[in-house]
Amino acid sequence: MTIRLREAWTSLVKAEDYEAHMADAGQAQANANLVVEYLRLQPTEPGATLLFVGAGTGQMFDFAPPSLLLPFDTTFTDINPEYLHRLAARLGLVEGLRHRELLDDVEDSRLRRGFKLVLGVLVLEHVDWRRAVATMCRLAEERAFVVIQENPPTLATAITLNRPIIGTMNVFRDCSPVLIPRSEVEAEFRREGLSPRYFAETRCRRQENAGPRLREKDPPDLTSSDFGRNCPHFVPKAPFLPQA
Repeated sequence: MTIRLREAWTSLVKAEDYEAHMADAGQAQANANLVVEYLRLQPTEPGATLLFVGAGTGQMFDFAPPSLLLPFDTTFTDINPEYLHRLAARLGLVEGLRHRELLDDVEDSRLRRGFKLVLGVLVLEHVDWRRAVATMCRLAEERAFVVIQENPPTLATAITLNRPIIGTMNVFRDCSPVLIPRSEVEAEFRREGLSPRYFAETRCRRQENAGPRLREKDPPDLTSSDFGRNCPHFVPKAPFLPQA
């Protein structure tokens, strides 16, 4: 992670601006769709330990019920304590949910291996992604799951600059996250010992009340992939998940 990106995520970008941007762009709901569908199609046994790296504020749980995590013991990490406080408040509304929030850096994690499933949702674009993949593979006993952004040709940057950017999110005009081709992500996971098993995609849609909508060709696609240890290579493509 560059110093500028790290500074942005630890001290510059306010949680409320980040959440407003993600909701406006439709990415929070798209993330929720992909995670929910993944857990449905690739179920994890009750009692399993899950880890969400770079979990942020947990905004996707505004669109997916946190109760879907009730069968599991879930850990969430991020480098911004304010974001983790917001996440904990969201999850605290569900009685019986086993969760903990830890300040931890996916590029240099202090955690030990022992998680059945490690998830990274729109994280790799904002960090030294190869180090992040190495961390995910080290911590995952069985599987890792990632969501990345893949833009259409009309979008050259991770942050869409042809519409208003909210508040402190404007910092990304100067230090834009870096998009990574899915083929490179898959190759890196293979190098770290995990094989691709699953692939799904969804397209972001802006909220109806969020002002002028993007043209149909403009919304970015989000794609998700699952990587397993000691498993045959199969990639059943999940149905395209359009977002209303």
